Amino acid sequence: MKTKVALPKGRLLTETARLLDSAGWGLDGYRLDAPIYHLTSPRFPNMQAKMFHERDIPVQVAVGNYDLGICGLDWVEELLVRYRSTDVVRVRDLGYGGGYLYAVTSPQFAGMTFDQMFARRGEVRIASEYPNLAEAFALGSRLRRFRIFPLVGAAEVYPPESADIAILREEPGRFAAAGLVPLRKLLGFGACVIANRASWETKDLSEILATLGGVAATKSTAPASEVATSV
Repeated sequence: MKTKVALPKGRLLTETARLLDSAGWGLDGYRLDAPIYHLTSPRFPNMQAKMFHERDIPVQVAVGNYDLGICGLDWVEELLVRYRSTDVVRVRDLGYGGGYLYAVTSPQFAGMTFDQMFARRGEVRIASEYPNLAEAFALGSRLRRFRIFPLVGAAEVYPPESADIAILREEPGRFAAAGLVPLRKLLGFGACVIANRASWETKDLSEILATLGGVAATKSTAPASEVATSV
């Protein structure tokens, strides 16, 4: 029986490739300049791997297209905060790719309460690559009226003209370069292994997982539905 694995492009690729090389998977095509996205493993001849944008991996695993995936917990939480019954099992934390999601704003808004932001235009505008987490933040902060701008990248360019708040992944110098200041730390994350629940219960994935190291996953330090508090 085939085991299908979804692997990340982008920011996690280099460290994931290093992990899989140490694990002996032999995925020679798994690299930044890969000409193809379908990969096979000499060590595990019944495995098929494919490269995806990280944000797509939890969805691919949840719907059963793939048995296992490696991605950031931020994208897992982005899915689960909206679809709590999703068939995704968080199996293992891998110890790299860590960081935080923040709500950030322009310095001119930094001293304002949400009520004061609301009073400026009758709503609070939030821009993010993580629209579900942004909505959870707004609801948890009891915003009376808000609008979410779902984006693919570059949310930091929206405040202050086109948004009051952006939900961003922390990266060195990112906030300062965009002239933004942290408003609230929302979620800690790192690279993790996830599994489709049906595959987890019916397939023997132990041999593959044994090569990956890491530690058994624990509950998130800040569940996505509870991370937002008012200012």
